[in-house]
Amino acid sequence: MSEEVNKPAEQAAEATVPLTEGVYGKLLKENGIASTPLPESIGIETLAVQASALPAAMKFLREKAKLNFLVAVSGVDSPDTFDSVYHLWSFSKLDELVVKVRVPKSSLPADKLPEVPSLSNYWQTADWHERETYDLIGIRYIGHRYLRRILNPWDWEGHPLRRDYKQPVDALNDKHPVSMR
Repeated sequence: MSEEVNKPAEQAAEATVPLTEGVYGKLLKENGIASTPLPESIGIETLAVQASALPAAMKFLREKAKLNFLVAVSGVDSPDTFDSVYHLWSFSKLDELVVKVRVPKSSLPADKLPEVPSLSNYWQTADWHERETYDLIGIRYIGHRYLRRILNPWDWEGHPLRRDYKQPVDALNDKHPVSMR
């Protein structure tokens, strides 16, 4: 019983340990691009960059650090932020990196979507991934050539993977409060 009581305290102590910069964080810093180390995800270096620094950081990582394959772009509605998440891979180094742009919810007016620069001009892969993230999470990718819904109908209201999303009542879910049919 006493072991269970100590576990949360140990986890809290681990959470306060300062994060150290990894290889790619140091490379960005040496080249004048600010980044913040985040906890590693299953041993993969994870960095946060400001939205304004994203194009320069990603161009540098692609051309100089040889992280030339954009595996995925996704979005996360965290309790305090909207995160645009980029998974990069290097075929020549067999290495990977996760880059996040975090937009604080407190900085957004209630009727405004978070905005992040589009990378669809740098990677064709980003085109559909950014459209999907826009559709489901509501992150607006500035500079995207054709940002529109890709999974939901064009007239759908809201973004279904957001924490504040309310399912509209329709013919599928109005029969019983806990049933979708």
